[in-house]
Amino acid sequence: MVLTASAQTGAVIHSDELTYNFGTIAEEAGLASHVFIVQNTGDKPLVINRVTASCGCTRPEWSKEPVSPGKTTEVKVSYDPAGRPGPFTKIISIYSNGKKGSFNLAVKGTVTPRPFRPDFTYPYSIGELKLHTKNVLFSSVIPTATSGERVMILNSSKEELSVQTDKLPSYLMAEINPSVLKPGETGEITLLFDGHAAKKPGRYTDNITLNISKGGKKVKGKLQVSANLVDDFSRLSATAKVNAPQIQLSSTLIDFGVLSDKGKASQKFKVTNNGKSPLVIHSISCENELVTIQGGKKEIKPGATCTFTVQLRPKEIKTKLEALINIVCNDPNGPVRLIKISASK
Repeated sequence: MVLTASAQTGAVIHSDELTYNFGTIAEEAGLASHVFIVQNTGDKPLVINRVTASCGCTRPEWSKEPVSPGKTTEVKVSYDPAGRPGPFTKIISIYSNGKKGSFNLAVKGTVTPRPFRPDFTYPYSIGELKLHTKNVLFSSVIPTATSGERVMILNSSKEELSVQTDKLPSYLMAEINPSVLKPGETGEITLLFDGHAAKKPGRYTDNITLNISKGGKKVKGKLQVSANLVDDFSRLSATAKVNAPQIQLSSTLIDFGVLSDKGKASQKFKVTNNGKSPLVIHSISCENELVTIQGGKKEIKPGATCTFTVQLRPKEIKTKLEALINIVCNDPNGPVRLIKISASK
């Protein structure tokens, strides 16, 4: 028997290299980048619709031009090691017409911490307590998991400092070690976010009060703690994934341009459900108090679109504003989506 033709397959995405190891990189060295070569091994043009990373510290770049059969394209992945000492593994998901679901690549490595410099390592202060950050962002947390983050602290005074927190929400726990710092001593605040105690998916943002005591005098300060509690998609069947909701944003950047002081400034963006089951918007929020979001719906039917309005208060913006709108939904291929807001005076 002689075969005269092969079956048509359509576009097929392929890469000889699925994981790249940066090895050891220095925290102070800046972005580490690698270019993956992605090939279309099918017989129809390959179109890459979007590329996402498992963490905001990892940035993918790619071409939106169709890739002809047999040809290749580049996907550049950059990792920011700043503030992230230790081992890491980040997943990059490519969504295209060359594979159902996502085609995954990965980068990994180990970040060596930058040399100790108190003024640089601990740029924030509450009284004489130095902190490496005042904003703690947890990665996405599922309801059955507990996630932890650390804040490094330093006693810059010549006396002992006592560090305590006020009462915390039921889903947050804090451990300060040591709770009494000797002069020049370093320590850490370990924060735990309990997904089971939080229960309801969405964006959680809390301001934790730290009480700093020295020789009978007290100073208070705030830590902002944020987390995205997302649905657990690990047990979704293949059928459920095919029939899942799929969120599409009309834009991931809303630029208000140069603002005047008259009245309010507003712009709109649309959310479309391109999936086969209802899209649930668990939360849509912005942590900048100068930004408000109105309209829309909590549930969007398959094929439907709803409109949200973003408003700014120009009189209270002094020079430049940059903020993020955070959307948490039940799309298993991307439950957290971001829209950047920018404006200037």
